[in-house]
Amino acid sequence: MEAAQQAVLGAMLIKPSIVGEILAEVRDEDFVSPTHRMTFQVIRTLFSEGKKPDPIVVLHRLGASDQQPWREYIIDLMDRTPTAANVWEYVPILKEQAKLYHLRLLGERLAQAGSLDDAAKCMADGNAMMVDKPGLRYVTMEQALLDFYDRHKTRKEYLTWGLDKLNDRLFVDRGDMVVLGGYASAGKTLLAIQFAWHWAKLGRKVGFYSLETGAGKLEDRLIAHNMRLDFGKIKRSELIEDDYKALAMASKRLIQPTLEWVPASGMTVDEIRSSALSRGYDAIFIDYLQLIQGDKRRSRAEEVAGISIGLHQLSQSTGITVVALSQLSRPEKGGDGVKAPTLASLRESGQIEQDADVAMLLYKEEDTPHSRRILHIAKNKEGETGKIYLAFDGAHQRLYESVVDAPAPRKRREPEYKQVQFTEIMEDPDDPFREKGDQHGQSQSGPAAAAGDPAPGGPGTGQQLPSGSPAGGPGADSGSPGSGGGSA
Repeated sequence: MEAAQQAVLGAMLIKPSIVGEILAEVRDEDFVSPTHRMTFQVIRTLFSEGKKPDPIVVLHRLGASDQQPWREYIIDLMDRTPTAANVWEYVPILKEQAKLYHLRLLGERLAQAGSLDDAAKCMADGNAMMVDKPGLRYVTMEQALLDFYDRHKTRKEYLTWGLDKLNDRLFVDRGDMVVLGGYASAGKTLLAIQFAWHWAKLGRKVGFYSLETGAGKLEDRLIAHNMRLDFGKIKRSELIEDDYKALAMASKRLIQPTLEWVPASGMTVDEIRSSALSRGYDAIFIDYLQLIQGDKRRSRAEEVAGISIGLHQLSQSTGITVVALSQLSRPEKGGDGVKAPTLASLRESGQIEQDADVAMLLYKEEDTPHSRRILHIAKNKEGETGKIYLAFDGAHQRLYESVVDAPAPRKRREPEYKQVQFTEIMEDPDDPFREKGDQHGQSQSGPAAAAGDPAPGGPGTGQQLPSGSPAGGPGADSGSPGSGGGSA
């Protein structure tokens, strides 16, 4: 351990031109000896000031220019490093030994932990140390072209989803963060289970962290989905002997994929990270993001933003694909049913939208229990956005691509008619058939008036009939044409 520290420091003193590159890869904690760490910090400070880390200047900054032991220490560093040519062989050794040293210290701390919370924090710190953090790298255009040729010599395989139309649009890889938002009861948990099972069948190790739904309910859905068993029979425990025989025959197929349910109520991002690393997951599903424990000292929006940032950092730093389910704000009713959500509908924080490499929004096409679902790819950094229509099979807990990949036709609204009473018809001042002497103010329109039939008060009189006289005059037949008293 000592030799690697001395070799790196000696190379920096012998060849100051490589100091900047080494500083991009090495940190203070990589030097476990206090003396070596102090020397490294002085060299870094001189470099940041634009000064050459000359051995004499380093001695002066150490405040030890007149002390023989320090002079001998600097000379010894340079003597032990005859050339700086092999410095990039020394740096990985230095970092590996430093990591081992800090893990040993962490082990001692773990042995003295006074509570499970303290022990969990130690485990989280240890898992974080085991993650390789890439150093700063500068890529010239020449190297970029060589990298391009190397990356595309063979066909790149991205994660598939079990839905062909989704496979064609998404290019999700290790280390990406996917957000699946949905209204309540839209089916986001069901769709996440389908995705998780599909990835597990392809040989990936998947962890499903459920902060809301119990493992038993998730297992029931998965069995119904895979075995095409009636979900109602499963929930009522009414399976018959043939169902159990089918399960027994399919047991090998069901237990082979590595999909693990993790009851995660009350867990923080750090605890999820620690758990995922310790189990060696390739991908994790989190149901759902807003239920992860955050910093309660902050506002709710800031708390959720911190959770989202933590999950994004988890995916990037560990290479684990993260699929985080998210609630959407309460749906609004549009003119023809449920109003389609947007990225702004992601509940409680706009940070979720920023952190996601892919964001999908799931909602019902119509406000009915058996409606099709619409999966809207609202954000896709490396592909197309758009909508996919999914049919819902509740009996077997499945969502599959709809045969008709188009919106449902709008239902024609039948006009509402209101029965208007004769007495409610408003007077039309421009009625050409109204006689000037009409005391009732009623217009005489229609075929009878046009034909010159007599008015109720007698031929051309326009006068009110005496009380008790029948309409149409004495002796008039109640059903005769033009009498105004015909049956409806």
